[in-house]
Amino acid sequence: MRSKSLLLVLVWFALLCVSCKKDHYNMSQLQGVDAEGEVLLPIGSASFTLSKLMQQFKIDTLISCTEDGDLFFKYHYEHFDAVSGEELLKFKDLEYSERFSIENPYTFVLPQAFDTMLHFDQTIRFESDNIHVMEAEMKTGHFDFNLNTNIGLLQRIVLHSPDIKDAEGHDLMLDFDFDVNDIQFDLDGLHYTTDTANTLDLSYDVYIRVQGMLEPELFFEVDVKGNDLAIKKMSGYVDTYNSRSCIDTAFNLFPGNVSGALEVRGARMSLFERNTFDLEARLDVDTAWVFGDDDVPFSIFGPLPVSVNVPTQHVFGQVFERSLNGKISANETDVYAASNFIVNPLGLSDLVSVSDTCSIDVVIDTEIPFAFVVDDVRYLDTAVMSLSEFKEPEQIEKLTLELTITSTIPLNMNAQFFTYDSETERITDTLVAKDKLIAASFDGRPTTTEVILEVTGDKVRHLVESDRLISCYELDTEAHDVVLNGQQGVDMYLKAKVKYNGIIDF
Repeated sequence: MRSKSLLLVLVWFALLCVSCKKDHYNMSQLQGVDAEGEVLLPIGSASFTLSKLMQQFKIDTLISCTEDGDLFFKYHYEHFDAVSGEELLKFKDLEYSERFSIENPYTFVLPQAFDTMLHFDQTIRFESDNIHVMEAEMKTGHFDFNLNTNIGLLQRIVLHSPDIKDAEGHDLMLDFDFDVNDIQFDLDGLHYTTDTANTLDLSYDVYIRVQGMLEPELFFEVDVKGNDLAIKKMSGYVDTYNSRSCIDTAFNLFPGNVSGALEVRGARMSLFERNTFDLEARLDVDTAWVFGDDDVPFSIFGPLPVSVNVPTQHVFGQVFERSLNGKISANETDVYAASNFIVNPLGLSDLVSVSDTCSIDVVIDTEIPFAFVVDDVRYLDTAVMSLSEFKEPEQIEKLTLELTITSTIPLNMNAQFFTYDSETERITDTLVAKDKLIAASFDGRPTTTEVILEVTGDKVRHLVESDRLISCYELDTEAHDVVLNGQQGVDMYLKAKVKYNGIIDF
């Protein structure tokens, strides 16, 4: 068993260099050979393209690849109900009072009490910043009435209105017997119609038991409160309506263990809008910035402000597109935009219908081509390993690993590999110290690099003592504007040259 250990180290390094990602390196599957002297052992090879790598890492949902291999990072942002009919179709809470009074020409005490009925009419006016309602189906709301009089004892009130209809189309009529002076009724589901916008005509038939006429002034007071008044659907007029809206979002170009920045060239930002109102709309964007790690923002649209008109009943369609360049953080990019949505920007006074389901919706699609300048992008990864059961074979005199990489990718990749002991929290050894693992192919012709690692007895001992493999990669384009393509790839071949001082039985 001892003779297996060093070759197992070779297999481990092969997995390190050839595999895309391993969470644990398994050394249990190994077949031996009989050899004598110095031998050259082929260990493994691998070949992959960027499109295959995307599929293996399951990032092809974020990065699309065309038939020609062109790669694009796509970010999709949705902002529904940037303006909603529900927010338009609200009245302000109201408090409305009215006092009906007459001077009493006679003051006397009645020989006995008698019952009488008094009739009063009242017009309530609703306040709204944006709508003038002629006809509507109420969604929510309730009225609270407080009644007070010095004429006599309130016994009963009949409240009716020709402006409010029930489900059968009958005029509203409510009959209350008085235990207290407060009454309430809900507007939910009732139908409202009027000849004068935002008004409600009410009539009161008040039944009173009169016992005396001693007061110099006879009065009847009505206090009305209306709360949560909202409409489901209405026909009427809509004033110009402004609604501020902000977008505050972030997206990652790469996983969280990647840091650095990219000089993006020719990214495309597309804006799509839907307007289900029977009213024209306009979008004014006055702020739109992208922030990266360097805290130097650049404008998405520019020059600002940008105005976009959206017609009535407009289905989702592109209303704006802009190409942008700038520095974007590799691990997190923040986007902030502030805009003003304007419904009926021309202030037209046409009779229109609006429901609470009407809306203006926005979708932003960002398409970032893999055409950029890489500026100090780093990738750090840690994998679990276990070699504690193995020992260095005494017969091995010298072991050299040779990794040959042929690449058509226009990126330099420098690599460092360390072994780490998590119990002592220290780096135990450096396997590869910032060697150029991949040489960039800027002209489309394959480039070849070789990495040679001599494994000594101390290095094997350090491997056995370690339980983690730390790999660090640095990407660089040497200030070239590069374009990545899914058909670009890497071919790798790993072999070992073993010099020994006896016969090894594998």
